[in-house]
Amino acid sequence: MNWGLRIVVGLGTFMLLIMGAGIYMVSHDTDSLVDEDYYEKSLSYDDVYKRKQNVIDDDVKPKLQLDGDTLTIVFKGDINKGEVNFKRPSDGNLDLKVPFYTQSNTFRLPVSTFSKGNWTLEVVWEHNTRAYFDSQSLFIQ
Repeated sequence: MNWGLRIVVGLGTFMLLIMGAGIYMVSHDTDSLVDEDYYEKSLSYDDVYKRKQNVIDDDVKPKLQLDGDTLTIVFKGDINKGEVNFKRPSDGNLDLKVPFYTQSNTFRLPVSTFSKGNWTLEVVWEHNTRAYFDSQSLFIQ
């Protein structure tokens, strides 16, 4: 086999490898968005920004405490109503929304059934007719 034939076979093999990788990447769509309705959420971002600013202005950032298999969210004031959105960055199918209403300043939730790993918690709540939004990271072991 001479050098010319080896070069042609090598380039042909390389081109087939690149084409195979391209077809594999197109057919296995792993490039998904975090939120499927991101456009609708972007239209209402002014409300989210106002809620985040309320947390800063009123200094009411909730504290997350993970004790064993129980997540405790401690608020600054009593009587809070809202929901906690658990978002899993690695798998959107595990996302979960949990509504809550507290008479005291604490909300407890068992997390023993949750998958271990990194979670993003978005807490959306109201206290004394004022709306708040806070996002924090949580690692469940």
